[in-house]
Amino acid sequence: MVTTMSFTEAIAGVSDELYAQAMARMADKRCQLLGVPGLHANARTSMAFEVKLGPGGVANLSVKRYCSGFTLDCNAWIESPIPGTLLSGHIQSSDGGGTAFVDVHAGQRIRFELKTNLWARTELSLHLRSTPALPAGTVLKVCMDIRY
Repeated sequence: MVTTMSFTEAIAGVSDELYAQAMARMADKRCQLLGVPGLHANARTSMAFEVKLGPGGVANLSVKRYCSGFTLDCNAWIESPIPGTLLSGHIQSSDGGGTAFVDVHAGQRIRFELKTNLWARTELSLHLRSTPALPAGTVLKVCMDIRY
């Protein structure tokens, strides 16, 4: 998967896809999908984005987007240009869900859920720290397979 997308661009693309799925479901009178907590559409998507580390091998990112109330079942992994890098941090949603991870090897899978709001924008945030601390400007690639 080749990408030069930022976290904000990747989340925007997924959020647009979620909105389109919600609108399609609303148009189908047989689907009573909206208003159900933990909304699922039995669909999948994936995304990848780059994270540029700052001083001390740390990155803090967040974005607010409308995600149509879906619960995202995520399977993520982080790729590093430096072998043997360990990563710690957390990803979370302002509406619940997420995970914290400590000393995860690059490429190791992390599974978690992110809940989103049906009526308002959801803030999604990601914090990463590398061990050993990679130089500022090092680019990591975060990949996610998402079921919703």
